Amino acid sequence: MKFNITKVSGISFILAFALVLTSCTKDFEEINTNPVKLSELTPLDTRSLFPGAVIAGVNSDGYIITTALFAGVYSQHFASTQPAHMSHRYLIVQGWVFLQWLNTYVSAMPALVNIIEQSKGKDPTLNAIARIWKVYVLHRTTDYWGPIPYSKIGDKGTTISYDSQKDIYFDFFKELDEASNDLKNNINVTSFADKDLIYGGDNSKWLKFANTLRLRLALRISKVEPAKAKEEAEKAVAGGVMLSNVDDAFMKVSANVNNGFNLQSGWNESRMSSVFESLFKGWNDPRMSKYFRPAVTDGQYRSVRSGMSQAQQNIPANSFDNSSDVSLRLAPINMNTTPQSIIYAAEAYLLRAEGAVNGWNMGGTAKELYEKGIEMSMRSWEITDQTVINNYINGTSLPIAPGGYFNTPALTDIPVKFASDPEKQREQILTQKWIAVFPESHEAWAEVRRSGYPKTYPLINSDNPDVPKEKMIRRITFLDIERNSNGPAVTAAEALLGGPDKASTQLWWDKNPF
Repeated sequence: MKFNITKVSGISFILAFALVLTSCTKDFEEINTNPVKLSELTPLDTRSLFPGAVIAGVNSDGYIITTALFAGVYSQHFASTQPAHMSHRYLIVQGWVFLQWLNTYVSAMPALVNIIEQSKGKDPTLNAIARIWKVYVLHRTTDYWGPIPYSKIGDKGTTISYDSQKDIYFDFFKELDEASNDLKNNINVTSFADKDLIYGGDNSKWLKFANTLRLRLALRISKVEPAKAKEEAEKAVAGGVMLSNVDDAFMKVSANVNNGFNLQSGWNESRMSSVFESLFKGWNDPRMSKYFRPAVTDGQYRSVRSGMSQAQQNIPANSFDNSSDVSLRLAPINMNTTPQSIIYAAEAYLLRAEGAVNGWNMGGTAKELYEKGIEMSMRSWEITDQTVINNYINGTSLPIAPGGYFNTPALTDIPVKFASDPEKQREQILTQKWIAVFPESHEAWAEVRRSGYPKTYPLINSDNPDVPKEKMIRRITFLDIERNSNGPAVTAAEALLGGPDKASTQLWWDKNPF
């Protein structure tokens, strides 16, 4: 590797770094050439950029900020037990959520832009996988904000424009289509090898990952662009999606690479939500002990409600000792041994089940795919007794009323056993998907907004005047730091958003009225 190195003082570096932060994606070329210019990269050099892009892409170093404090509580995968936190009451704390932007545009994208540019026309598998991962990273980002900088990433200038979410999604499909074809046609060509923290250089698994991601995005747009959604979903399934647990995508961890979720889970800031308690106890779900552990006070599985005030959080019945923390598998003690989840094969089956309800060709019936999705989720969490799995799939019990301090009622009235009514089927499929993607709350929050399922409890309190406590928060508002440095582009992005820059404004694909 050849570097053009310029001596930079500590203050100059800080100022340069601050400029990067405040200018979003401006001058990526300069970021990567001054003061340390990557002027010529060998394939080995290019591969070495990929681990950082993976770590940043899953927000491993800032999980508590980027995921747990926002999507984690908005999806009600968790409820907050930390009185100092405000985001769980729908208050957008920009100083926290900014790290999602930082991880995307300052940490992940420069590396991916370099890989894609350096490998173009030379290393097809590196190029294809980098493009697939780019879609993964940016779909999480656009599903937070809506319009984001996309097509102009890497351009120079004082303003970097935002793209509409529709244009971004349609380009996602183009990227995944082209990258999948390139990967398929070069399936035996070496890719990232040991620099691949997800599949260790297994191109066939990356191909399944790409098609599963394509299927996910197809279902995401199914209410706003049903014809396009059907076309993309059927192409994804025909191309080959994840089929077994060996296809599950995890980021490998080590002594030097932490599982970001595990790292933060021991801080006593969140606990099992009442959504989980109602479902898990009512259905006698064997995953409860895999996801959570009993409360310290009495050894019982207990939840708390979302949106409690500081005073309510300080009531002993709602304390973190009186509610269920995550299991030891997800605890800090295992942050260097438990791999960080990205996409499970279970999701692919449940996406296909919903597609089948839509009347799409998903390679099986909705019932078959639904039941297989549940089985795959169980097996991902080391529940392998087929009798246990079958009994659960055929269960007819209903969710329970958690009760507790707020006298919480039962969440819904569906059993696990597949229903005959199509709307009940949708609720069952989407509820099982919400369970199966745990703890990947980015996806859980997106699907709750998109589908309305699973049903969630109203917040106890909302601190956001734009989003009442009985409504679902729909997006993260644009960042003030972007308004200050990239103001004209942010103003233009409001028009692309199709509504005011509020947390109540629904994204392009979000057509649910709830």
